[in-house]
Amino acid sequence: MTVPSHDIKRDLSIQLSTAPDVRPAPDANWQARRELASALRRLNTAVMTADVPAEHLQALNKTISAESKSIESCQRLAGRWDWVARNNAQPDAQKADLLYELSPAIGLGNAQGIPMHIWFDGAVTRAEFTPDWTHEGPIGHLHGGIIAMFFDQILGVAQRSVSGFGRTAMLTIRYHHPTPLHVPLRLEAKVMRVDGRKKYLEGALIAGDIRTASCEGLFIGDKESA
Repeated sequence: MTVPSHDIKRDLSIQLSTAPDVRPAPDANWQARRELASALRRLNTAVMTADVPAEHLQALNKTISAESKSIESCQRLAGRWDWVARNNAQPDAQKADLLYELSPAIGLGNAQGIPMHIWFDGAVTRAEFTPDWTHEGPIGHLHGGIIAMFFDQILGVAQRSVSGFGRTAMLTIRYHHPTPLHVPLRLEAKVMRVDGRKKYLEGALIAGDIRTASCEGLFIGDKESA
């Protein structure tokens, strides 16, 4: 189930989820992008964790380079704003939630991110994900910079539960315990108070029953969305 977000032209996200189920792709093209991103993540993990002979890697590099050249010959889009223009021209039924698909943090269609579904559960915004070796910082544990990125992401979504688009003004993160890899992790965020355009939030990262990190954030809403 989804509910419409505030209608802000510069906002790249169209829908806010109220259920823990991953939303289907808007169309076959976005579904193919999701599947390709997943395959690229799998390849990256395999290359980083497998003892592969050099000649195998060199052959793979030639194949990937050729495929990249082929795709680069297609019409190119200059980042998200070009995607916004194309998206706005689509029928409502086919419009994509661009942050959901392309976000460098959680986009299902972005091989750089860790795919993550964020949803509203009453007053609490929730997400779940499982990091692997490609996200390692301290030996055997999640990189602290990735934790910061995810806090920015989930707090940024959570602040929209009280108004429209807002920008990060401050994040204060406390790392309580090392966060393990290869186990399901939970993210939670909540709006604590609103003062005009200022929105104050708190978040937590949880592994099992242990809160490994917490966050306080300040977001400033746009004038037109306050």
